Amino acid sequence: MNRNNIKKICAWLMILAVSVSVFLPGCGQQTNESTETVYNIYFGLNDADTGEQVVTMDEASDYIRGVIESYGYGYTEHRTYGAYTENGESKGNDTLVYMLVFVEEENVKKIADQVIEHLNLASVLCQKEEMEYTFYVGEEKQQ
Repeated sequence: MNRNNIKKICAWLMILAVSVSVFLPGCGQQTNESTETVYNIYFGLNDADTGEQVVTMDEASDYIRGVIESYGYGYTEHRTYGAYTENGESKGNDTLVYMLVFVEEENVKKIADQVIEHLNLASVLCQKEEMEYTFYVGEEKQQ
């Protein structure tokens, strides 16, 4: 084999090696992109009768978690502070936000109703949107 042929073979091998390293890493980690409805429920903790917060954030959180878990759902909880306007006046309150995915809408309403009644809330804000999601499991778990 002459020197030019060896150089050509080496060049092709380098191109092949670069191609493999660029295109194959994505194949090892399988992902399934899907779309699902996500519900974010905002529970402002001010009492409907007094307009003041009468239950602590921890007490409300324990109760709401128990309600959601009684339906067999997972969730993400966010502890935050928000405000709403009533009679032209801004009123602040501790707010618990729960992100629910893989749930039926009728059960979201049941959860909200149950919490509203128990915590004596005037209302809750429910946000519904479609989201794309992917579960990543890592290279080693794929094998």
